Amino acid sequence: MHKASFIDILLWLALAAMWSSSYAVIKVGVATLEPSVLVLGRLLIGTLIVYGVMRWRGQTLSRQPAVWLSYVVTGLLGSAVPFLLISHGEQSVDSALASILMGAAPVITMLLAAWLVPQEPWSWRTVLGVTGGLTGVAVLVGPTALAGLGAQLGGQLAILAATLCYATSTIYIRRFVTRPPLEMAAGSMLAGTLFMGCSVAASGADLSRITATGPSLGAIVYLGLFSTALANLLYFHLVPRLGATRMSQVNFAVPVGGTVLGVVLLGEALTQQRLIALAIIILSIYLGTSKPERPVTARENRPPKDRHPRP
Repeated sequence: MHKASFIDILLWLALAAMWSSSYAVIKVGVATLEPSVLVLGRLLIGTLIVYGVMRWRGQTLSRQPAVWLSYVVTGLLGSAVPFLLISHGEQSVDSALASILMGAAPVITMLLAAWLVPQEPWSWRTVLGVTGGLTGVAVLVGPTALAGLGAQLGGQLAILAATLCYATSTIYIRRFVTRPPLEMAAGSMLAGTLFMGCSVAASGADLSRITATGPSLGAIVYLGLFSTALANLLYFHLVPRLGATRMSQVNFAVPVGGTVLGVVLLGEALTQQRLIALAIIILSIYLGTSKPERPVTARENRPPKDRHPRP
């Protein structure tokens, strides 16, 4: 795992901003578009851009079946399926709540990373982070939702399922993906676009009857360009450099940005319950993903002996 550089931190912040803003934009898009159509549109735009960049840089997609399997796995778990779940969820869940629910992604990633990635073992801070994060999500959803709020509970569960997809994709990339980031971004997005195209065609949706408004078209373009194309390029670049657990910290910024944008741009309510849940999730993710500096002992501070002195 690479040590995070200043450029990595800037790219991480840019990715957080793109993903934070996507929830408010998705809410605008699903007001007049079917979720599957919105997802297909953003993936198509994103794929064209990323594939064009890849070809411009002189790279091509692999012909090896094993590599194409990685395209499909990351394309479905990292793009198509979670995009669809979030878009469906936001038909009944507002964008601020959706972004806070995404705070579960680092918790799930910590669990999976500690289990599947030898370089990212559990610690007492990880346990506190996982426990606190799950507590925060429980506070957010609350007993009322579990008692049966119908469509809203279904929307919340869809968004939580999307967090599981993102976490699994991150672990898969950390463990198994070795291809260049640009190639992986293009291949995975192409696989996701083909999947969504087949899904829309199989559903029998009549695309000619879709009423596209200015805001909905703007949502597709924004999501395709920023939250999909540029975000995927940054994501595949950063995961191998920062690791799965540290990379998952991007979702600690998403609830903050998503909640603020939902309140400011869409006039959504910022309730006391959401503030408490947000605080618990952020604190838990900080505990679970940050590492306290270990004091250097006098022995460790000594210069190493030269076992093979030069003549």
